[in-house]
Amino acid sequence: MTKDFTHSVLILILSTLAVASFSLLVWVVPNVLRTADIAKGSLAVPLTPIELAGRDIYISEGCHVCHTQMVRPLEPEIKRNGRPNQESDDIYEFPNLWGSKRTGPDLTNLARKYSDQWHVLHLINPRQVVPTSIMPSYPWLFEQSLSGNTIADKMATLRALGVPYTDQEIAEARLQVKGKTKGEALIRYLQSLGRDTAQELSP
Repeated sequence: MTKDFTHSVLILILSTLAVASFSLLVWVVPNVLRTADIAKGSLAVPLTPIELAGRDIYISEGCHVCHTQMVRPLEPEIKRNGRPNQESDDIYEFPNLWGSKRTGPDLTNLARKYSDQWHVLHLINPRQVVPTSIMPSYPWLFEQSLSGNTIADKMATLRALGVPYTDQEIAEARLQVKGKTKGEALIRYLQSLGRDTAQELSP
């Protein structure tokens, strides 16, 4: 009796290569070719060094696990969370933080909602401003300072991926981050969310 084709290692390897190649051709190549056209119509603005440091803290503290950054073009979502996302909004996002779970509210357009002081109170003890909140408290973020030692390398890497940082911006990045607390950096990032697309809603 001959072996079933599913027992062939060679066929398995060839099938895997075929599927991977097809996926690359359909999903990756078109986006690479369209990047320039998407960028032309985009309102996206690269994050500043302190905002970029805050984004890293947002990721490291797991904020993206409970909060999405993806407003779908559905009327109830638009009423609740504001302007829906567009493809061109995320051209400088590496990795994207769309998320899929809303234990907390969507943060796509957060920059237009609260003051810096509100965010300080909310991070130190969320129950101070939202009594029913189940979000953990993060008081230590305002006790830990950043060195800024890695921010220039991070920006250089992002520039290689297409984010238009200048040599001067990269050279001055460390001084903009050094000495700031993690809490300050996180708030700067939160206050950047939706800021670039807000001009679409201006009269």
